[in-house]
Amino acid sequence: MNTQAGSRSNHPARRRLTHLVACALLLLAAHFVRTLSAPGPEAAEGAPQDTAALVARGEYLANEVAMCVQCHSPRDQRGQLVETEKFRGGAVPVRSPYGGEDWAFSAPSLRGLVGLTDEQALALLMTGTATGRPAPKGPMPPFRLSRADADAIVAYLRTR
Repeated sequence: MNTQAGSRSNHPARRRLTHLVACALLLLAAHFVRTLSAPGPEAAEGAPQDTAALVARGEYLANEVAMCVQCHSPRDQRGQLVETEKFRGGAVPVRSPYGGEDWAFSAPSLRGLVGLTDEQALALLMTGTATGRPAPKGPMPPFRLSRADADAIVAYLRTR
C-alpha cells in the first residue's frame, strides 16, 4: 500500500486550501505593511493640515525642544523670562566659553518672523543657514530639524 496516497498532506483539496490560506496571509501581510508605511492624509501633497495642531506642535518644539524661547526672549532682573514678551528678542543669557569667538550678545525678535520668508526660516531650521543670509553667530546652533518640525515652528512663530 502506498502510504503517501493515504496521507492527508497530499490530498489535492487540502493542498489547494493550504495554498489559498498562504495566499490570503501574504495578501494580508502586504496590505498591513503598505498601510503602516503609507504617509497619513496630512502628509499628502496639497492636503490641508490641521493648523491648530501644527501651531501647537511648533509651540512645544520652540519652547521645550529647540529652546528658542531661552535666547529670543527678554528676562527680568531675576533672570526669569518675561512671559508677555516671549520671542521679542533679548540679551543672550550666556557668554562664549572661548575667547575671541564670534558670539552674539543679543538675539533678534522671532515674533512673526518679520524679515524672513518661509523658505529662509525653513532653511535656517533645517540646514543652519537662512538662504541668502550669513550664518547666525553662536550660541545659535546649526539646527538640522526635519521638514515637519521646521514647518511646525515656522507656523507657530508666524502666529506670535
